[in-house]
Amino acid sequence: MRVTFQAGVNNTTNGTALGAAGEDVVVHKVIIGLPVASADLRLYTSTNPVNESATDLAWFMTLPATLGGSSQSYPFETVIDFGPQGLPLRDGGNFQQDQICNTTIIWGLKGEV
Repeated sequence: MRVTFQAGVNNTTNGTALGAAGEDVVVHKVIIGLPVASADLRLYTSTNPVNESATDLAWFMTLPATLGGSSQSYPFETVIDFGPQGLPLRDGGNFQQDQICNTTIIWGLKGEV
């Protein structure tokens, strides 16, 4: 298991690569430590997707706008669990978010325990 933490906005800088190009990655969980109203979170099947591209998009989530203004957030974390098989991402994988959500990605390479 590997862990990647992304505190700030990274959707304008092509996100954060998980594995290396050509590696098959499996994402097990996404833990949003500071859910923010209307935040967009994305996982890609590429190490270097163009900013907020729909190409190679594997998973997309927009948090509810009903959280309040952009400065308000839930006082607790949100966990997205992709189950025992995880979410497979080919070609290294990448994570992007457009708000400061303090997000942790629990992942590994295909075949790792």
